[in-house]
Amino acid sequence: MTIKKLAYATVVAAAAVAFVIGSAVPSEAAKKKKAAAAPPPPSQPTCLLNPPGQVCATKGGMKFTYFNACYAAKDGATSATPGACKAAKGGGGKKAKKKKK
Repeated sequence: MTIKKLAYATVVAAAAVAFVIGSAVPSEAAKKKKAAAAPPPPSQPTCLLNPPGQVCATKGGMKFTYFNACYAAKDGATSATPGACKAAKGGGGKKAKKKKK
């Protein structure tokens, strides 16, 4: 009977040790090593020093007017041309047909 109790206590102790090891938090050294291995975030260009001048650029098939070419590039727009984009024509409704008399 005592061997049974001893074996049960050993199994419980082994399970407890496995639980503690499995739930351990990574050490600070491991965190530092992981942070050192990660590439630095890409630097964003600063557009404050560029002279103002509106540009019309295309992004996602649509045209947008940006403050300057730097902001257009930072937003990922392509084919920037000097000057503001032309305004789209309003309306968009169906034209009424005239009745013949």
